[in-house]
Amino acid sequence: MLHLITTRLLGAIPVLLLVTMAIFGLLRLAPGDAAELLLPDDATEEQIAETREAWGLDRPVWVQYGQFLGNLARFDLGESYRYRAPVFELIGERLPATLELSFYALLLAIVIAVPLGMLAALNKGKVIDAIVSVLSISGVSAPSFWVGILLVLFFSGYMNLFPSSGRLPYGVSAPTVTGFVTIDALLAGSFETFFQALRYLALPALTLTLAMIGIISRITRAAVIDAGQEEHVFTAVAKGMKRRSIVRRHLMPNAAIPIVTIIGLELGALISGSIIVEVVFSWPGIGTLLFQSISVRDMPLTTGVVASYTILFIALNLLIDIFYVLIDPRLRSNKA
Repeated sequence: MLHLITTRLLGAIPVLLLVTMAIFGLLRLAPGDAAELLLPDDATEEQIAETREAWGLDRPVWVQYGQFLGNLARFDLGESYRYRAPVFELIGERLPATLELSFYALLLAIVIAVPLGMLAALNKGKVIDAIVSVLSISGVSAPSFWVGILLVLFFSGYMNLFPSSGRLPYGVSAPTVTGFVTIDALLAGSFETFFQALRYLALPALTLTLAMIGIISRITRAAVIDAGQEEHVFTAVAKGMKRRSIVRRHLMPNAAIPIVTIIGLELGALISGSIIVEVVFSWPGIGTLLFQSISVRDMPLTTGVVASYTILFIALNLLIDIFYVLIDPRLRSNKA
């Protein structure tokens, strides 16, 4: 287990370097710079030049990147040009909102998609299988921003059931303990705030969920069908074991590996892919922060957020590998 963790962590270093190097290069290729975009329209050329010098924008890109790596080695991502605050502090304030949204979206997707996939697999070739397939393809094919806008128009505009933006109503707050509003509201005993937070979570979480349901249900269906072709399943059927017991004791344990794999990959893609949904719903997460930083070429903040996404994705893949070892006896014997 320790060897696995060490290997994954060492392999993360070149990945992080390549990602940050790429974002540095892309930001330099984009037109405009932070000094021109953030200073007032009536700023003089001298003021722009002074600001560029103060922020180090007049230096070659490799010098700026070297300074970024030096700061990163000291766990310092620098200071945002736009917010004039440490990047670590800004990310720390916004990260819980993104994680909370991703958690509820993934939970909702698992609760819906895994039973749908099992239902389709157990009724292979029947009408229910075709219906699940159509729903899955539709969910994967629909762009998130389009789905989000439609949900806002219907549930917020026409039905007036859910709010269309934000995280909590204006003037309502919960004591910050974990950064997850729903958990903090429960810890404070404020059930009204808890239900308000769920109402604000509903539309953005549902938007993210619809895209994941299709992928997870299709992988679940394929995994359960493959597990059903094993000889021990035929033996269980021949012994007269009940269908429910076969599913619980034989099909699901053997189908767990591919299902866990796709759930883990979808969670990583969910966190990084929530940027558009956060912008559509004005959700105060790091996706919105990244969008705002790119729009003004805020290099320290943009690089810091992208590095945070990369670290999260690597950490999730590491957790999935560890979970493999825990649920698959064959891997534990190989490690031994």
